[in-house]
Amino acid sequence: MSRQPRKSPRRAPDVKGPLVVSAVLALVAGGVTSFVAAGGTDDGLRLDLGLIVGGVAFIASVVVSATLMMLDKPNDPHLGEGSGVNRSSAKLYAERRAKRRAAETSDASQGSATAKPQTGGPAEDANGDPQYGRRVHPEQ
Repeated sequence: MSRQPRKSPRRAPDVKGPLVVSAVLALVAGGVTSFVAAGGTDDGLRLDLGLIVGGVAFIASVVVSATLMMLDKPNDPHLGEGSGVNRSSAKLYAERRAKRRAAETSDASQGSATAKPQTGGPAEDANGDPQYGRRVHPEQ
């Protein structure tokens, strides 16, 4: 009976590529720094500065590539369903408006003569749309 290794549902990131790119970048940065710090070909290479700059370049590029690899995580499928924060405010407004109109028509059909309470929101026209820029209570 052969045992197959269980793969996790998450995709395992491949780290060989970013390490190779970081190593090449560190070698180039260290070589250029050693040559430029020496003043050209007349003097010996400054290996101390080259190693320092190469190490810093390696560490910085590994951190950047690791950060980019972490950002590549795909979203869960339930996030794209349009619920929660992804809901459109226009749809929410239309739903509330439809509920308000249904409540007004049911009140009118029952014959209730009660006044609608003021909510402190913007004034509304005959269609129920808000009228911005007008005072709710003009007597104030």
